Amino acid sequence: MNESFKEDDEMNFTKVMKKAKRRSTIRTTIISLFVSVIALFGVMLGNAQLTGWSSQRAMDSERALQRISGPNEVETAQIGNSGFLSGTLQTYTSKVIEGVVIPWSNREISYNVVPFLSFASLSGSTKQSISIPDAHMQKNSYEYSRSYNGLNGQREMLFYIPGVDYNGKILNDLPLLQEMDPAKLVEMAISFDKSYSLSEVKQLTPSGLTQTWYWVDTYDNKKIYEPYIDGNGNKSYAIPHSESWAHGFGISPTEPAIEATEQPFLDALERGVQLKGNYHYDFKRIYNYLKKDKSKPDASDVRILGVVVTGTAEEFQVLSGKPYVRGITLGAVVDKY
Repeated sequence: MNESFKEDDEMNFTKVMKKAKRRSTIRTTIISLFVSVIALFGVMLGNAQLTGWSSQRAMDSERALQRISGPNEVETAQIGNSGFLSGTLQTYTSKVIEGVVIPWSNREISYNVVPFLSFASLSGSTKQSISIPDAHMQKNSYEYSRSYNGLNGQREMLFYIPGVDYNGKILNDLPLLQEMDPAKLVEMAISFDKSYSLSEVKQLTPSGLTQTWYWVDTYDNKKIYEPYIDGNGNKSYAIPHSESWAHGFGISPTEPAIEATEQPFLDALERGVQLKGNYHYDFKRIYNYLKKDKSKPDASDVRILGVVVTGTAEEFQVLSGKPYVRGITLGAVVDKY
């Protein structure tokens, strides 16, 4: 009889222990799931905050860059795509020529919350330009070709730094305008014989043409543009800067009535230095070059090397023979309607 009771007690004890263990397992599982959900939510929230901050800094860097580059360009859209601690930002721009809009660029950059650590796929830019041989330039032994926008086929303007030796290979595209409809709307880049102040430049070009963008001297090391002899004894000369690599400022295509001044350019430089984003090196280099030994640059430090002007093909003929024109290159060409 006692043995029977003892067996029953052992069975009951075993059942109680199994039940208690099962409850403990269930409770532990529920707690673990709860903690995991909270941790996952925390990670997602933290990632959203960090990538949001990085995305905003990337946007600010792109907009600061746009304010010191891109003749006649205006941002039309920005599209962000964030992942874990990283993401991509796509920026679309268009040109505005005398009120006519031309899609111009599609640039994609990547950003990371932690430097040198990315969990996003590799990204890049849609090819912006393509070089096409020019029969006239080949005949005259030019060391460079014309560049065209890779998205729409329009010409890209070229700029020549005053005092730099281009071996006499400097383009004057005014004769090209005589071959087109006089009513065509065009943009042209005028490279000056020397640097000027903004107020001086505004007095240079004849009435009828619109000054839209000013090319600024940001070249802190002009020695790199001097001719050099390579290992084969061949002498090489500098080539002009494409508009994609020029820095400057101008009137806003969306607010053309507002007069261009140096201050927005200086403000964008300072903003770019403070952001420490993708283009921090260039912002810092230009900022230091302009300010010299001062605490910060001012309007008097901004020297203009060239100007972009727009008008009809017929109106540009007044520039022929002007002494301040060292080179003049054709950019985009559009119809009024």
